[in-house]
Amino acid sequence: DLLSGLRQVARRAAERHRFDVEVTAVDDPGAVPSEVVQALVGAVGEALTNAAKHGGAARAVVFVDPNDEAVEVSVDDDGTGFVVDEVDEGVGLGRSIRGRITDVGGRVEVRSTPGRGTEVRLTVPI
Repeated sequence: DLLSGLRQVARRAAERHRFDVEVTAVDDPGAVPSEVVQALVGAVGEALTNAAKHGGAARAVVFVDPNDEAVEVSVDDDGTGFVVDEVDEGVGLGRSIRGRITDVGGRVEVRSTPGRGTEVRLTVPI
């Protein structure tokens, strides 16, 4: 299921990149289609890798907020941040995150401020 997949990818990222990752859910998202679970877990894994490798984050929180129409998952980190409009998305954000989520009908929002971390918000209809 979605929560166990997110916890597993968070644990792997924490071990690989040596930083703290917490998974928090407002509510259990229940049955989520497997292709949506795969897309979200893959995108969250990439967002965590980016937070550690490019942002130098010491901590990240994966926040799950499901509702009747969609599941929203955000990755908030305490890394260096960046000016969103001035950075080329590259393969990580462009294909590994945005591509996965748009393939299942979702959308991606990236908010970041230099010196204040980054939030990657993934919203997928279910």
